[in-house]
Amino acid sequence: MLPASYIYKKQPYAINLIIQARNKSKTHWAKLRRKNTPKYKAMDHFDEFYGSVFGTNWQAMKDALLRRSKYVALVNNYGDAEETSEYLAKRGAHCLKQLLSIQEQFNNQYTPDVEKQQSSEPKSSTSKLEQYVDKVQSTDISSVYSECESPQKLELSDISLYDKKGLGIAQDDSIQSSEHQHFSADSRVIDPTMGISSDHLYQYIPTTKLKGMDEWVPESLHYSYYSKGKDFPLLIEPETEFTFPEHLKVFTYEMDSDWIMFPEPKRCTTGVFNYYPMDCGSVLSVLALCLSAGDRLLDMCSAPGGKALVALQTLLPDIIVCNDSSISRVNRLERIFNDYLFDYKTSNKWRERILVSRKDGRTLQDDLGFDKVLVDVPCTTDRHTVNEDENNIFRPDRIRERLRLPELQAQLLVAALRLVRVGGAVVYSTCSLSPVQNDGVVHMGLKMAFEDHNVVATVKDLSGCFTRFSSTLQLASGECAPKYGQLVLPSLSANFGPAYVARLVRIK
Repeated sequence: MLPASYIYKKQPYAINLIIQARNKSKTHWAKLRRKNTPKYKAMDHFDEFYGSVFGTNWQAMKDALLRRSKYVALVNNYGDAEETSEYLAKRGAHCLKQLLSIQEQFNNQYTPDVEKQQSSEPKSSTSKLEQYVDKVQSTDISSVYSECESPQKLELSDISLYDKKGLGIAQDDSIQSSEHQHFSADSRVIDPTMGISSDHLYQYIPTTKLKGMDEWVPESLHYSYYSKGKDFPLLIEPETEFTFPEHLKVFTYEMDSDWIMFPEPKRCTTGVFNYYPMDCGSVLSVLALCLSAGDRLLDMCSAPGGKALVALQTLLPDIIVCNDSSISRVNRLERIFNDYLFDYKTSNKWRERILVSRKDGRTLQDDLGFDKVLVDVPCTTDRHTVNEDENNIFRPDRIRERLRLPELQAQLLVAALRLVRVGGAVVYSTCSLSPVQNDGVVHMGLKMAFEDHNVVATVKDLSGCFTRFSSTLQLASGECAPKYGQLVLPSLSANFGPAYVARLVRIK
């Protein structure tokens, strides 16, 4: 190995440049480098996007996202349920069903007006989001066109959102190339159809600016699902069937008590764990199904299995089909069932009641139809994204996957609406704050289901039913509230979520 003095003599200029670069800032260079990791990129993106949508409310939500999340305890009815409930109560936890009953009595005394103005558009979030989309479009334009030929506006209608060949997402989550319009020869986007003899290939273009047509995806594509199809009318009705299942036992600590943590679950006398810790937002998505005895339920994106476990703890569904496209996630789901369902591996009753499949949810087919379908779609998983670099959707190699999330989500929702029986319900849920992935996908999914498959569904307004959760978690209200669903906001006093839940009932 050569001594350092020899290297310095041979390359003194390079060494000096490195030293100058490190000493240029008062902050250590290693710390500066760490802030370029995916979680910091995600937070920068959320600061700009959610700051535009939620305004002054975003800072408090951001602080909560960066702190330890809160959980509820789902008591396992296939273990020592009574002993577990008593054990949790002695630790200061409260039964969620009792809390809801008390809050409902309190609400009835004051008869609050919780009905939404269905005929109006979202108050100010729409205009804020439209302004943000315009800004993103301008950025797309400046990154593709040279200054002398920049167009006035990048029309989203020029981007085909329904071309399955161009925008299809393979089952292994790899994103295929999308078809885009051809740009002029002065553009920095190289059209492969020009051929190798094109003069464009001989122009000097810095390698950092070189982009292939099959690689470039405009950021504004992500937001087009919110801005398109506003003229498509949706029927919104108040929900009247919502009840808390009799046998479902969920325990939680009071608000402002998120520092209290549940102890690790323990094995019962039957060998299964006594309770399952999970986010309360996930419980809401199962409650929104309004399960009935004998239901045939499809959990379209089931892994890791927490929501399916909640459905099983209601003791209501006869059959649950748990589907996920990833073999590793399906294996994790099987482990959860084995840990919480007594005699799961050896009993035939479970094999007849729980059917596990590994397919792309968009390709699922069923001749019998389902009474209820839960479609908890892949999303930006906001809390994980701003806290972990591992498996982060904001990694550079996953940018196209992130930008096309709304398309995948809408396709899964359409598939769910096709599989549910007439009169049955579909619950669409995410763990994101994004109005694009939430209300935007619900609107576009219903529009696509009607235009492509003649499926008609109505939106059930859960706001009146969910007011009883006001003493347990924080739901979006006012300008922050979505139009079609309910949004659980991260809060320092009740740090659940984020979670979005929308209930749709098929009527045709």
